[in-house]
Amino acid sequence: MKKTVFILCCLLIPGLPPLSAATITVPSLEIYTRGAPEGNGFGFESKGEIDLLLTGGYKFAGTFGLSFEDASLEDPVAGLGDGLFFKTAKITVRELFSLPLDLTYFIGYNQTLGSGEEYSYLFGTLPAATRYRGYLHFPDSVEYDGLHQINGTGLQLDYAGKEQRVFLSIYAYQDSLIDDDDDPATPFIFETGYYSADFRALLRFQDVILEAFAGGTYPAPSSQDFLCRAGLLFYAANKDVEFLTQLGIPRWAPLHEQLDIDAFYLLVEPRVHAGPLSIIPTFFWRPAYYLQQATKEKSFDMNLDLRLGRVESSKILGGLESNFVYMIEEDGIEVSELRAKVTPYLQFLTAGAIWEIRVVTSVWPFSLDDLVECFLTVKAEF
Repeated sequence: MKKTVFILCCLLIPGLPPLSAATITVPSLEIYTRGAPEGNGFGFESKGEIDLLLTGGYKFAGTFGLSFEDASLEDPVAGLGDGLFFKTAKITVRELFSLPLDLTYFIGYNQTLGSGEEYSYLFGTLPAATRYRGYLHFPDSVEYDGLHQINGTGLQLDYAGKEQRVFLSIYAYQDSLIDDDDDPATPFIFETGYYSADFRALLRFQDVILEAFAGGTYPAPSSQDFLCRAGLLFYAANKDVEFLTQLGIPRWAPLHEQLDIDAFYLLVEPRVHAGPLSIIPTFFWRPAYYLQQATKEKSFDMNLDLRLGRVESSKILGGLESNFVYMIEEDGIEVSELRAKVTPYLQFLTAGAIWEIRVVTSVWPFSLDDLVECFLTVKAEF
């Protein structure tokens, strides 16, 4: 992807609306500061993520996005330029042939399937996505978030039903999540392509949201097999009870692999609200493959979040998370180890930003060298 940034900019920027008619936004800006024991003292490291989006037009909508991400902002050697990369470009033709169809040509990151993150702005609901995801909960592991990502170069066809109750999408693209060609001498325009297609259906009822997808990739890396995947997200809510489950097979080669529990991504999260108190247990089985890559880990997680304060009405909320992980395999090595952590946290809202402080204490296995670490997260809202 990095090799094609210049060409993509030259091709796509002329297709966008004039700058005077475009809107520049920052949809996401997050800074994570992590503190942990270092030698005989305590050290801090900061990670930053920012997205810059240029959009414009309605009938022929254009989108161009850049992202900056750096795992160590304090490192002067890394510099800002090393972390800046092309993220997405899209050209959308709305109401194709005067039908309720939108056709999008995209390059780069497009969508995450089965996360629930987009439901808030699609339907105006409370956040449906689990908090047990991403860097804060998996700082030294795969950052699980959703069931699958559409990433590459291709076309997307969307249908939106009346009253926004049915959304259907078809994707056909060259999949950039698969890249096993490490020869820098190979001209990038002639690299072997891996081609994917996915179908997604999103259904909204009064108190229930269903999202299902299925897809495949051909050829599979290092073989002429094909890969298939499927997933389901179920979310239901009323005043005091919510229920979320994500079930999927992120990657399976049916001609060469047996289908067993290692292939599944499974997250189950009931949420019970009693006044200002919320009780949120999360059960998570990590898959052997995620985003087309081997995770090299196998575990079963149980996270219990006792939260005081409601997201929709409180400017300050806090709680206590108890996290238990039975790690079966790590870095491809069998470990069979139980790990337990306790994390008090405090979240508060200020003008334009959400702040969160977390103090993670490793209860088991007990070690003074790795007893406590802390996180400070700032997420800007624009």
